[in-house]
Amino acid sequence: MHCDHDKLVLKVADLILELRSDSDQILFDAENSLLHYRINNFTRVDFHCNFILKKPTISNIQDWSFIGKPENNGYLNYSWRVKSTSEKIFIQVDFDDHNQLKSLLAIIQPGLSKIEVEVEKHIRIQGPIYMDPLIHPLGSLLLLYMFHLKGGVLMHASAVIDYGNSYLFSGVSGIGKSTMARLWFECGGDVINDDRVVLRLQDDVVKIYNNPMPYYQQYPKEGVLKKIFLLKQSPENYIRPVSGVNAYSRVLGNFIQQFYEKEMVNKHLDYILKILDRVSVYEVGFKPDQEIVSLIRSLD
Repeated sequence: MHCDHDKLVLKVADLILELRSDSDQILFDAENSLLHYRINNFTRVDFHCNFILKKPTISNIQDWSFIGKPENNGYLNYSWRVKSTSEKIFIQVDFDDHNQLKSLLAIIQPGLSKIEVEVEKHIRIQGPIYMDPLIHPLGSLLLLYMFHLKGGVLMHASAVIDYGNSYLFSGVSGIGKSTMARLWFECGGDVINDDRVVLRLQDDVVKIYNNPMPYYQQYPKEGVLKKIFLLKQSPENYIRPVSGVNAYSRVLGNFIQQFYEKEMVNKHLDYILKILDRVSVYEVGFKPDQEIVSLIRSLD
């Protein structure tokens, strides 16, 4: 018999994800980053995700197409791998210093909209584990592939809503995405997120959304994207339009992309082209100060 935390239904950027545990040894933490994405009423499910307790069965690292490992950080250290076959996508995460989890293996079956996550806990853990089912980096990678399959892309960017207009600010790490979000907040703008956003085509517009982030809570937010701004640090504030191939090539690198099969890559690139057909792109240099907010507002 399942306890209350064995099943969760989340709505993330209009994607409905049902999470289930088939073991009383796996309990879900739904009170942190997922809290405000939980829903009780829904008419469809886009993905069914089942968590099972067993040792992952794929371990030959030479079979993996992508291998990733972050720099050491103060939160959690891990490595991850991705591979695919004609029918399945595999994502494995190995944790270096998690106090309960040793590894996770997610198996996505695109044709069935089904995901199975094999959970391996440390041998020393005798009782149940209490885990965030979208723990980083598994959650980020699952979202990336789920939106790829259902229509959508993820981007390293900050985004704000201002008087009904939504703007997206992107650039290399450390360029000022969070600083720009802070400036807009100080000027009355509503910050969607300051690090990662989801973009989805809806009819003739581009919708942008926040999504569950590790280590903090946030209410779901969304807006209709009007403009993309590519950030540059500058001694003076300025805005310059960017178009055509230049816009595409400069925006492309800011999207999160862990795709390697030709069909996946082409679908991803085509989706970005459709986004850029619907929004304007600008280069923005800023000091930073609140003058840049007024300058951007003057474009509308």
